[in-house]
Amino acid sequence: MNGKSCPWDLADVVKVFLFYIIMLGVGCPLLLHLLEKTLPEKISTPSSSNILLLLTLLINTAVCLYIFKIVSRRCTKPLSAHRPGLPEMDTTRSMLTTLTCGAKALGLSLKGWRRNLPGGLLLYLLAFPLILSAGQLVEYTTRVLNGTPQHQEVITRLMKETSPGIVTSMLFFAALFGPFTEEILFRGFLQPALREAVGAWKAILLSAFLFASVHLNVYVFLQIFLLGLVLAYLFEKTGTLLSPIFIHMLHNITTLTYLLLNKREGNSLDGNTALLGVALPPWPL
Repeated sequence: MNGKSCPWDLADVVKVFLFYIIMLGVGCPLLLHLLEKTLPEKISTPSSSNILLLLTLLINTAVCLYIFKIVSRRCTKPLSAHRPGLPEMDTTRSMLTTLTCGAKALGLSLKGWRRNLPGGLLLYLLAFPLILSAGQLVEYTTRVLNGTPQHQEVITRLMKETSPGIVTSMLFFAALFGPFTEEILFRGFLQPALREAVGAWKAILLSAFLFASVHLNVYVFLQIFLLGLVLAYLFEKTGTLLSPIFIHMLHNITTLTYLLLNKREGNSLDGNTALLGVALPPWPL
């Protein structure tokens, strides 16, 4: 297991998650309200999906920048602490050094990729039947209890969307941007702080639980929790985000491909089209 000490702590994690919640729950609704007042005809059209997508991209970018700011401060020494007799670094070089140090601390590294990627893929393939079975169990239980599954907002919009441009934008967010930012938040930033506080295995469980919880959908909680366990274990074992990001992207691409094939064939959005769950940041609405 990865035994590196973490330079940031749970207090920093709380700050980031509070910022995330405030941006998602207060900032975005406020901005949407202002847009509705100024551009009502735009908000009421199908382009609203693009507006929500843009807001979600901005939120997650802001959260990642905030994380980098915290991590970089914790991982680098002040510029005044340079060694005597050596010239001070210029601003550009110091910024690059800070960013590089922050990225490395978060696990953004290609180190060991020849070994880690195949190992991560093998673990995911072994866990895939379990994730699929969890989805089938949830689907069966929901039907037995006469419940109605509440699908994720992004899936509902994707299945209803007819604009190729908007669908392409949503796929980019779901397959590439979303997994990258979520892995920075939950594995690169959250998990090391949890490991420092409660130990490696509890950190894996807690980070997977929070990862599933933030998707705000009981119907896919178990599937995403199991995926979170795989991603957290890979990060703990390898010490880098390469395998978790790759597997996260692969999972979302697999699920979305199945969804789009169902959409192309004209199938309805029933439980069988969402058995795996799409691991994405929540939308503002």
